[in-house]
Parts: sequence; C-alpha cells; structure tokens
Amino acid sequence: MTEGNSSVQWLRQAVRPFFRTLRTASRMVRGKHRPNHVLRRRVELGKLLAVEFNNKVRYGPFRGLKLPEQTRWGAGGDVGSMLLGLYELELLQALQALPRSRSVLVDLGAANGYYGLGALVNRLFEYSYCYERSPASREILREVAAANGLAQRVSIQGAAEPGFWRSITHPLSDCVVMVDIEGGEFDLLDDAFFAAFRQSIVFIELHEWFYADGAQRLARLRERAARSFAIAELTTSARDLSTFRELSELSDDDRWILCSEGRGRRMTWWRLEPHNS
Repeated sequence: MTEGNSSVQWLRQAVRPFFRTLRTASRMVRGKHRPNHVLRRRVELGKLLAVEFNNKVRYGPFRGLKLPEQTRWGAGGDVGSMLLGLYELELLQALQALPRSRSVLVDLGAANGYYGLGALVNRLFEYSYCYERSPASREILREVAAANGLAQRVSIQGAAEPGFWRSITHPLSDCVVMVDIEGGEFDLLDDAFFAAFRQSIVFIELHEWFYADGAQRLARLRERAARSFAIAELTTSARDLSTFRELSELSDDDRWILCSEGRGRRMTWWRLEPHNS
C-alpha cells in the first residue's frame, strides 16, 4: 500500500463516526428515531408536577383545567408543559388575542380535550365542538368534561368527515376552528370547507412532511385557503422558564426537557383570517 492510499484509508476511518452521528441526528429530525430515554424523563417529570399541581393547569389561559389521569396522546410526555401553560404557547397566545365575539371553538382532532375543554374553563369561549376519531379518547373527553363541570358546554362527536359543519348549530361566523388531524388537513380542508367557514378564524397545524409530495399538497392547500383568507404563519418560539418557582430546584436539563413537546422538527401553523373581516 502506498503512503497516499494509507492516508486516504486513515481519513475514511477517522470521519466514519462523524457521518454515523450525522445520519442518526438526521433520522431524529425526520422523526424516524425517538430518544426514548428523553421521553421517559418527560413522562416522569410530568407525573411529579401533576402530583404537586393536583393535576390542574396552574398557568396560562387554561388555568384550572383538571387534566385526565390517563392520556392517549403523546404517551403522557406533554403533561408537564400543559400543566405549566407552555404547551403550544404560540397558539395559546393567539387564542387569547382573539375578539370575544368569537365565542365558539371547533376542535378537529380534539384528543383529550386540552383545547376543546381548556378554552371553556375561564370562558375564553362559551361553547365548543370536539371532533375526535378515537372512541377511547372520546370517552376521556366525556370524563374530563364532567370532572371540570363542562359537560353542558361541549358537544363531543366522532371524526370530522366532509360536511361535518352541518352538525354545528351555532353560527359559523362565531366560530374559531382548530385543525390538528395529523396530515388529514390536506384532504378534509377542501373548497367546501373553506366556503363554509369563510367568515371564521381557522388555525391549522401542518404535517406536509408526512408525505413524499408534501410540498405540492401544501401548495394546493394554500391556494384553496388564499381565496377566502389571509394566511399568517406561526412557528415554535422561545419559552421563559425563569418565572416558574416550582422549577427552581430542577436541573437545567430537566427544566428544558419538561417543556419539550418531543417534536421531530420545528412546528408550523397557519392562522387564517377572513379577507372581509
């Protein structure tokens, strides 16, 4: 082996661990690998905080909401950030800033009711419609509604199918619609949806990376929405943990793990505001 070939071999061996690490990081970003030890710690910290907070949200617009003892969403890893009022903070702040004339929340993909019920506790909204595909999650929704004294102010229904808005008895112009249906937004939110809710405010959590043709799906969704709405983008922003005295004894790692939402990438939402508003 020549000296030149030997140097090349040595270089290849030296950089191989770096590229292995880079590939692993890339898989994590794409959501193909989840660091289970981090998720376990998020769950552990959430349980500790739930005991201290009596399983009630202590901060933010959903303050006082009693969360379910069992959850079918996020493996329980989001409990801590929900109790602190930090979960999807960008949406919470956007909801708080809405005019009170929008009194009805329509929650597509309601899961355990963090939005559909949380928004009722302090009368951010007067009534909500929760659409949820999972029967087990709908049962949790009913239990949480009863535990919070909200059963008379919420309508719990199955999966949102085309034309679902016909089951809404309130004026659609009074509604704020939240859409988090894990990629289903590209099919459900068709021209008929945008026509029906053309006077509503709509928030959409986007999941274009679920699809090989995600960029094209996103472009078509934008084209449909833009006919009736101005589109603004919201993205995950900073969290200030210095205000929570309950976290002062936690390590830096645990504080940041606690407010993590465990996402594989930075999240993006659209806020749709009617052109005629």
